[in-house]
Amino acid sequence: GMSGHIAGVAQPPIDPFAATQIRILAGLATFSVLLAVTRRMRDLLRASTDGKALALMSVGAFTGPLLGVSLLNKAVETVPSGVAQTITSLTPVLIIPVAVLWHGERVNLRAVLGSFLAVGGVALLML
Repeated sequence: GMSGHIAGVAQPPIDPFAATQIRILAGLATFSVLLAVTRRMRDLLRASTDGKALALMSVGAFTGPLLGVSLLNKAVETVPSGVAQTITSLTPVLIIPVAVLWHGERVNLRAVLGSFLAVGGVALLML
């Protein structure tokens, strides 16, 4: 296919972690402009004094966008993208035991079947 080629010119592969850093920087820049435009900087500063919330957000920001997206990029680089996308789509199925065991939530059969249907749909699209 034409992956890695732009207008017939070979492009060097980009490091998955570098690609994620570029996305994060673009997101930060956009977020900063939105804060300035909506004049909500004071709200952000007030929120940043809550140590526990800041720690939880930092862990979430690291594990989700940085680690998760970087590893997905690396997976797509290593295995067929259909396999990587199907495995990535398992998240709703994998969250069910956590919700039940850790949070004590009651999960009905519809939620379980819906999760498996979503994964099945992604797998079918990727075949």
